[in-house]
Amino acid sequence: MGKPIIKHINRLMLDPNNYRFIDNKDYRKVEDENISNPRIQVRTFNLLTGKNQENISDLIKSFKANGILNDPIQVKELPEGNYLVVEGNRRTAALKYLYKEFQESKDVGRLAESDFKSLEVVLISDENPIEHLITMGIHHIGGKRKWSPVNQAQLIKDLIQVYGMSEMEVCNSLGITKHNLRRSLRTLAFIEKYKNSDFGDQFETNMFSVFEEITKNTKMKAWLEWNEQMMSSENSINEERLFQWISKEETVEEDELGEEKEIIREPIITKSHEIRELSKFIDDPQAVDQMEDSRSIIEAFALSDAVGESRLKSAMSSIVKEVNTAFQFSEYLKSEDYSQIEILKNKLDSLIPSSNSNAVVASGSFIRQYFQEISSHYSSIEINNYKKLNNTFLHKIGKVNIIAGGNNTGKTSLLEAIYLQSNLNDINALIELERIRGNFGLEISSSWIDEIFQNKIDIDSKFNGTECALEIDFIETKESIDKSNYVKTISCEALVYNDSFDSKMHLYANREPVLLYDEVKKLCNAALSSPFRNTPKLLERAHNKSIEDQYLPKIIDFIRTYIDTKIEKIELTTIDNVKRFMVKSSDQEKSLDLAQFGEGVQRVFEIGLLMGYCRNGVLCIDEVDSAIHKDLLIPFTGFIQNLADEFNVQVFLSTHSKECIDAFVLNDYPDDDLMAYAMTEIEGSIVSKFLEGNELKSLVNSINIDIR
Repeated sequence: MGKPIIKHINRLMLDPNNYRFIDNKDYRKVEDENISNPRIQVRTFNLLTGKNQENISDLIKSFKANGILNDPIQVKELPEGNYLVVEGNRRTAALKYLYKEFQESKDVGRLAESDFKSLEVVLISDENPIEHLITMGIHHIGGKRKWSPVNQAQLIKDLIQVYGMSEMEVCNSLGITKHNLRRSLRTLAFIEKYKNSDFGDQFETNMFSVFEEITKNTKMKAWLEWNEQMMSSENSINEERLFQWISKEETVEEDELGEEKEIIREPIITKSHEIRELSKFIDDPQAVDQMEDSRSIIEAFALSDAVGESRLKSAMSSIVKEVNTAFQFSEYLKSEDYSQIEILKNKLDSLIPSSNSNAVVASGSFIRQYFQEISSHYSSIEINNYKKLNNTFLHKIGKVNIIAGGNNTGKTSLLEAIYLQSNLNDINALIELERIRGNFGLEISSSWIDEIFQNKIDIDSKFNGTECALEIDFIETKESIDKSNYVKTISCEALVYNDSFDSKMHLYANREPVLLYDEVKKLCNAALSSPFRNTPKLLERAHNKSIEDQYLPKIIDFIRTYIDTKIEKIELTTIDNVKRFMVKSSDQEKSLDLAQFGEGVQRVFEIGLLMGYCRNGVLCIDEVDSAIHKDLLIPFTGFIQNLADEFNVQVFLSTHSKECIDAFVLNDYPDDDLMAYAMTEIEGSIVSKFLEGNELKSLVNSINIDIR
């Protein structure tokens, strides 16, 4: 990258065009021939150090305490024997400050005169400016000392537009995701439009989050008639109104004496969460006019239909909470209570959409699919960060996908990541995973959630030919909320193409979490089946669908043919207010609970139900061979492939059994759309290698290959 050289601190010129200055009002681009100008250097020094050296105080303390550490400053050559600092401008500014202190005989700690006069730096070539930008980006976009979001976005834009790098090259070089890259570019483009407007001189760095929220909010983008290709709004009238709302306004009003005086009105909107509130009534002209007249989002919200929606969400949340309480104390129910429950049940049933709707009821809210039609499923999945999976890729995906590998190689985590991506911004899907994993009852405490969720979740994929992303972070909210017993906030953002869907859950100790969202979307029907997790409510819904779509007999026929010839039917019944699956067998006078039959029967029944439930969607099956006798593996794997085709379900299933893997290629079912992945850990990272079904079949038949 460069060669070490020894130079005096005075020969190092601070970079006046450093990206950290771009958002500063005093920034002016400086040509190379003027960089060494003393006046320019003084201005740059002042920008870097800040008032009373507040921007470099941490470095001053470090240098005094530790001396110069092994983190060389990178420079490139300038005329007249000077050197431009490419990386390490803050460190250089701190050393310049301390050198002045040394010359004035002030305390500089462990530093000596030689540290300033014989400073080792690294001279890098000026032939490849991209390397310089990437070096800065690594330090200040993904590193600890981050630039402001505006400056980060500007560097990303320059790498693409000035230096011709592709989006993927920038993502790989800087260690950022594609949806973060595009979000930065989209936000920066809208900021530049604002800067070119009549209000442009009012832009400040802390406004970035407001513009970011505007350009990712689906309703706001529709109102602005956002053109994603041009990264620009096409409704200039609405754009102008929006710029007025986020800016100060100067107006002239008459006082009591009839004299005119200038009045400055503060912006209506100053916070990103206010954009989310605005989006709830942006299509209500009367409410928008009220906001402009009163300069109050609260008054406009109260006038709009959004109030009704808010009250509905609050009511739904209360229903969920109180129903859970009723379950916990159900032993106190009396006969007169049942008639009241029946009346409530009928009222709730009337709220559920008809069966031909693409809305489903889950976790107390209506969740709609993003796609009206699904012609293809996942074609690629990139798990950037989930539990122990980092940069784990599936780039060639079939209808049925075998995930093989030894213990602790991330198989289950991979299935969970796919399940979460399928549920987009439904935070309840994340909570449900851990509720079932930890064998909690109907509720899981906020303190437990806080303990298990520490690291950001970041997943990219391509589904139905469309780029998708999911980002879940665990933050301390900056919103104005009741902070008593507050723990943290789960922030979830899902993107499908360029539509963004957000939700948040505020966690509190000793009180119910608060879930906030405008709308919840999912990619498709999805479920996760595991022999180690009990999901009775999911199976109830799946059973109801099997009756409606009339595929239950197919499952019973398979069980009767390959497992137990005496089983005639399996029905869901209610006994003592508890729903149970009861089995009618030809050798028993009374029906028996399904739990009294072998685990193999239960496992096949569950997977069969879920295959139909996930029609046109995704089913993840953990340890698919668990409780399945080895003699049943060949017909059972064929049954899975057959149902996947019939119901158009993409299946991801994990196993550590060679017999199970072999069964898929020995069951005589066509393997054109079968894929097998082997998960292994190499130098602390989980990687996946794949074989297509027909190739796997050939290798199993010829050399009895073991891909695990």
